[in-house]
Amino acid sequence: MKKIEYFDYQKAAREMKMSAAILKKIEKEVRAEFPKDKIMFELHVLRAIRSGYWQKTAA
Repeated sequence: MKKIEYFDYQKAAREMKMSAAILKKIEKEVRAEFPKDKIMFELHVLRAIRSGYWQKTAA
């Protein structure tokens, strides 16, 4: 697991009861978009988690 530096998106994922598989999928998609920008990566993962959209598509 990578060290969180800016946004604790892992805590948000736990609070929203997101599965590890869904979190990994989001991380992979966001990493492809922001491969070298850690702050943008963490921000966009957090935004994806908080949006709740993943709950609709996981069902």
